Amino acid sequence: MIDAQTTAQIPSPSALNRLEPVARTVAVVDAPPEPPRTAPRAAIGVLVALALLGCGLRLVALFTDRCLWLDEAMLALNLVNRTPRQLLDPLDWNQGAPVGFLLAVKGTITALGASEWALRLVPFLASCAGVFGFAFLSRRLLPGHAATLATALMALSPYLISYAAECKQYACDAAMTVGLLSVAMGLLEGRGGAARWGGLAVVGALAVWCSHPATFVLAGIGTALLLHALVERDRKRFIAGGLTVACWLVSFGACYVLCLKQLGGNKYLTDYWTEHFMPLPPKGVGDLAWVADHLIAFFAMPGGFGGEPVPLGGFAAFLALIGLRECARERWPVAVALAAPVGFLLFASGLHKYPFGGRLLLFLIPLGLLLVARGAWAVFDAVRDRNRFAALALIVLLVGAAAWQTSGTLRRPLRHEQIRPVIAQVRAEMRPGDRVYVYYSAIPAFQFYTRDNPFPEERVTLGNEYPNNPGGYRDELNRLHGRVWVIYSHPHHGEEIMIRSMFESRVPREQMIKERGATAWLYELK
Repeated sequence: MIDAQTTAQIPSPSALNRLEPVARTVAVVDAPPEPPRTAPRAAIGVLVALALLGCGLRLVALFTDRCLWLDEAMLALNLVNRTPRQLLDPLDWNQGAPVGFLLAVKGTITALGASEWALRLVPFLASCAGVFGFAFLSRRLLPGHAATLATALMALSPYLISYAAECKQYACDAAMTVGLLSVAMGLLEGRGGAARWGGLAVVGALAVWCSHPATFVLAGIGTALLLHALVERDRKRFIAGGLTVACWLVSFGACYVLCLKQLGGNKYLTDYWTEHFMPLPPKGVGDLAWVADHLIAFFAMPGGFGGEPVPLGGFAAFLALIGLRECARERWPVAVALAAPVGFLLFASGLHKYPFGGRLLLFLIPLGLLLVARGAWAVFDAVRDRNRFAALALIVLLVGAAAWQTSGTLRRPLRHEQIRPVIAQVRAEMRPGDRVYVYYSAIPAFQFYTRDNPFPEERVTLGNEYPNNPGGYRDELNRLHGRVWVIYSHPHHGEEIMIRSMFESRVPREQMIKERGATAWLYELK
């Protein structure tokens, strides 16, 4: 029943008729026009097209008919000469790779044969999966157009494309970063559930066996999740996060004892990467400048912004800082997960456990590209109303620089040592009694490509390394006589010119066989 007070508040029918036109007019004036939206299917289609482009470029790199270069050949010799069980032991040739990667490649070459493309198939497939996973991840993390830009940069990343076609683990490391962030994304966004926590615990525990730097990515994710639980004062969430991190630590501890401890104590590797260990503790401005220099250097190489015609390493680092700020404003746990791995990595670098430099940083590329794309689009949004041309030029510059460098990388691969055809021609032209001298950096590739059809052992001299001691090479070469083929690849510090001059000071060169990155010279020593 309606009481008198309520009835008094209801306007009469005539009053409603008088008010209706006014109400309709106000509704028309106040309702904002809906902004045009890109159809979800169209946006997804663009991301899929970019991911397919990235896979196509990686496929081109895979089938460029490149021989194994020095580092690949050293790892390949371990893979072809060892059983799966023996791959758990310290590797020959001062090599180090995660056991999961080694077993995957071993299984591939057992099934398909130890050809170049079979040895490189696991990194290629992992890199392609990483591109598609990155497209999904960027669409979830970034505004629509920023996600498109990030996926384009990932598809065109020159160093990811290059290492997707090499028998090394670095492309797999980048793919693992994408996979871990994708699995953790629901939790980083504040959702929960036993399935999410359990899935992340299992995937993280397996990841440390398949990728060495996955530890730093997990450290960033774990820090973000635990901090979020503390800020929200969510005890249940903090316990779930703590148990998840504990699973990772147990798995990493086992991996360290069985596989990583001996690798961390390898003096050759420590000396090789000595310039990329952060001074700890920093003792002055110069040590702090080391950090800034290495962060900018990361965006240049392997980040992909340091090539011609316009080096953009410092500019990309600046955009990444802007992107980090934007991510922190939108979802700060995600920002922590993207930035914290760098802090943990720098600390490990200061302890001389993991160098901060070169190809070992490929796993950071997905994180860097997400931040660069977010920062670039923030600048684009701020500038486009005042100067649309400048805003568009920024995007074209970033994508164009990556595309230019990728084009050059595909035309002239960064590591190209065509020793196989050189060996084949030497074999075809050898006479009875000829000898072969193999320069020390060419030995791994020489042994790989002659493993099924070796030269007579008594006719082959494997050279030794004599750093800063030319006399050692002279003594070694003076013991040779007769017709000698000198096979050379992966030169160091002008040693190619030095060894040639030692030979040619005695006799003129009879013949030269030359391929890109590899040569053979014939001398007749009397």
